[in-house]
Amino acid sequence: MGIGTSYAGRQASRQRTTPPGVTKQERESFLYLLRDSGMEDYAVTVSWWVSLDGECGNTQSMWGVVKWVDPKARKVQLVNETRSEWIELEQIVNVRG
Repeated sequence: MGIGTSYAGRQASRQRTTPPGVTKQERESFLYLLRDSGMEDYAVTVSWWVSLDGECGNTQSMWGVVKWVDPKARKVQLVNETRSEWIELEQIVNVRG
């Protein structure tokens, strides 16, 4: 967290919540951006849901370039300068280009 971020703000981002709903249209938009990132080699920010216990969990975010979309496993590999992450497509809740 950066300078000026309140303690309450940091705590709120760590609270467990229920998974956000994603429409079919949003999911199609996410897939388009992910594929385009891989083909055109530009960075996107991906947010995905991580279940901690049952219905409760948190969202995580990471920026990077899509290096691989595995349609069989329904996962995408997002890579940046310091990290590589395989993310399940069904868990993605937002993609920003």
